[in-house]
Amino acid sequence: MSRSVVRELREARSPNWYWNIPYVAVVIFAVAMLVLVWVLQVRENEVERNALARDVQWAEQTMRLHMTATEEFLIKTARDLAAGNLDADAFQVSANQHIANNAELVNIAWVGPDETVRWTAPFDTTDWLVGDTLSALQTTPFYRARELGRPSYGAAQINQRDMAVLELYVPVFRGGTFMGAIAGVYSIERMTRSLIPNWFGEKYRISFSGLDGRELSANSGVHRLDQSLSYSVDLDPPGNGLTMRATAFRTGSDVPRALPMALIVGLSLLVLWSLWLLRAHIQRRVRVEKERDRLFNLSLDMLCILGLDGSFRRCNPAFEHILGFPPEQLPGRALLDFVHSGDIITTVEQLRKLSEGEPVSFESRSRCADGRFKWLTWSINPVREEKLLYAVAHDITGRKAAEDALLTEYAFRKSMEESLVTGMRAIDLTGRITYVNPAFSRMVGWSQEELVGSVPPFAYWPAEEMETCHRNLQLTLAGKAPASGFEMRIRRKSGERIDIRLFISPLIDSLGKQLGWMAAMSDITEPKRVRAALEASQERFEAVLDGLDAAVFVADAHTDEILYANHAFMVMHGFDAVGRTVRAVSVAQPERGDYLVDPRNLGPADLPRELFDGELRHPLSGRWYHVRERATRWVDGRAVRMAIATDITDRKHMEDAERQQEERLQRTARLITMGEMASTLAHELNQPLGAISNYASGCVKRLQAGEWKQQELLAAMQKASYQAERAGKIIRRIRDFVRKSEPRRAAVPLEDIIEDAIGFAEIDARRVGVRVVAEIEPGMPRVFADRIMIEQVVLNLVRNGIDATSEGGDNAVPLVVRARAGHGRMAEVAVIDRGGGISDLDRERLFTPFFTTKADGMGMGLNICRSIIEFHEGRLWEEPNPEGGTIFSFTLPMETQREQLVQHV
Repeated sequence: MSRSVVRELREARSPNWYWNIPYVAVVIFAVAMLVLVWVLQVRENEVERNALARDVQWAEQTMRLHMTATEEFLIKTARDLAAGNLDADAFQVSANQHIANNAELVNIAWVGPDETVRWTAPFDTTDWLVGDTLSALQTTPFYRARELGRPSYGAAQINQRDMAVLELYVPVFRGGTFMGAIAGVYSIERMTRSLIPNWFGEKYRISFSGLDGRELSANSGVHRLDQSLSYSVDLDPPGNGLTMRATAFRTGSDVPRALPMALIVGLSLLVLWSLWLLRAHIQRRVRVEKERDRLFNLSLDMLCILGLDGSFRRCNPAFEHILGFPPEQLPGRALLDFVHSGDIITTVEQLRKLSEGEPVSFESRSRCADGRFKWLTWSINPVREEKLLYAVAHDITGRKAAEDALLTEYAFRKSMEESLVTGMRAIDLTGRITYVNPAFSRMVGWSQEELVGSVPPFAYWPAEEMETCHRNLQLTLAGKAPASGFEMRIRRKSGERIDIRLFISPLIDSLGKQLGWMAAMSDITEPKRVRAALEASQERFEAVLDGLDAAVFVADAHTDEILYANHAFMVMHGFDAVGRTVRAVSVAQPERGDYLVDPRNLGPADLPRELFDGELRHPLSGRWYHVRERATRWVDGRAVRMAIATDITDRKHMEDAERQQEERLQRTARLITMGEMASTLAHELNQPLGAISNYASGCVKRLQAGEWKQQELLAAMQKASYQAERAGKIIRRIRDFVRKSEPRRAAVPLEDIIEDAIGFAEIDARRVGVRVVAEIEPGMPRVFADRIMIEQVVLNLVRNGIDATSEGGDNAVPLVVRARAGHGRMAEVAVIDRGGGISDLDRERLFTPFFTTKADGMGMGLNICRSIIEFHEGRLWEEPNPEGGTIFSFTLPMETQREQLVQHV
């Protein structure tokens, strides 16, 4: 067999082997996809199990943290109880608050060493009642906590209300003596709702079981479960045998796991069948393309085939000769990628016509491989059946370059002439105008035709400036024009005068010969007006600031350099203050920590911003200033601090004098009250002193007669001692009341203040036959106040009520002093009388100084009372009693947690 025959046989067999490769590739791809789907399913199951384990461990750690926090609270409560710092009311407040903040808790109780419940919270509980004893199951963790000396959890159990609970016992020891245990009761059902996040409960069914494996609580039983995804964890500690189990909900539909594999097999068969059909079609096209390629590759013009989207499919070698791009690099790239940005819109419009089936011809610039652009004329015909575009492009760069040079030259000159806002004027060596641009014509009002060819004096020279204009022209023609130009005034055609500035330069031709002079004219009328206005505004601004009594300065926010200071500031700190730093001139200003924000960290986006507003004392002069600082933007754009300091020393002195006067008035009021009470107090002291004298005389007589018994003498002396102690209390109360001292606010019982005030007033009340009754709400917290000052307020109001009741009221109805808790941590005290009441006219002036309805009154009592209450951050008001009479009420702040801590310290 000859070599030619062998070669032909090889070429005949080669295409068959070549076309079998896609079928083998599809089979291998299908097998690989089947294996991949199987591996992914196995991997997905592992990932889901790992995610479930992590989620359960995270939820378990979250529950441990919550339960540890509760354990620490119970330990703290046990310590406070052992130290004697906790009573029943405080236990209720703290326990109820902790239960409210921890929904999983249902009870907190103190169980004594005799297994009896002594305190319990909340107060409305029905499970742990005061006096109940522990069950046998509960005593095990109770005594285990006593033996171990640390918290102990009991086993999960079902209580009397059929609720699954978990109990924690914290032992209480005082000096080695076991005082019982603080018990905290968890609801396992609430633990499921409160300690498990919502997103966790939406993904998994959470259940809790005890030591016996019995399920105690679960969050849901409605959703379908995926038993293959389940995970358990023991809560031990702190759960003591409690187990949490999470089972994933089944999501999505039950799609057969074999469906993806079936789809892969089916699609693979479909691809094999389509490859078989394409094989025959492509073989026919190959023969046709071989014949067309010869003509395509030999053309000197650029031939190409494009898709309807404008992307190259095939290009002939002429692309490399003209644009420099090898034909094999162009397929897949869009025609628009090579088009100049200025021709994009035109090219897109032509491509739109092609997509509609219309042939087009157009010119555009295309980018070469070296970055240059060439002009091409395109002729493109669409074939909609094939969804292809057949295009021919011819290089016309040389012709377009010549056209563009002419157009560019013309456009350049025209644009320069039209776009200038500066007026340009050319004159020859004799002074005749040879050229003006449109800006010059617009500026003077005469057209170019009217100006070109005119000689001096020009039409735009005003009569009053004629001499100046002639002189400037002579200097120009002599070549002596100043480099800064001429500033002069000209006349517009409308008669309006404007200020202009002329800059002169010689006009030289291409041979270096001077033809004349070129002048550039700028209108400076508006800049001059603005500059004058700014100067006047600056003068007015400085005049206003210099007229202020307050010191005003502006300082750089970062360097503290003083940029501006008014006259008052410079008088105070020196006329050389500008340019120095604020610290160097010793200005009264706040410390860095007193600013709302550090001005050194402010940027342009943070301005303007308030920095400080308060009162400061100058460290050297001792004078007081009200200082207000604000961050703003300075004229050059940087951040500055603008401060205004007003001298308030006189006002501070007046305030101090007023406060001292008010203190003297208060003391005078107490002394007046003491004087009014002197006569009645003498009668009150006469009773215990008389009783002491009688008891002592009786004892002396019996001792002298020798007829005495020890028990009788002891009883008489005890009574005399009690009467002496009673007289001493009366004297001490009077001395504390009238003693001058600075206000000292502290946490004091409000009921003690009211009882002492009523004790003072009872002397006058009994004298006029009025009964005073105190109605104090049980469990009233302490108030934060000065005891003597509040006692004076209550005494003044009670005495006024006694006077009103005795003068025009019913003495059979008691005068009531009521105290109760108000709104917003405030205590409210009301003095209610059944007197004649207060008229509307008197009510308007009731708290006015020196106004009184009593014949011998001074009119200062209610005004001083209101000042005292406002000093305590409270409020004093009056309102008519619906049953007749008047109600005077005032409020005081209750003791806060911070004040409690201060008292303990």
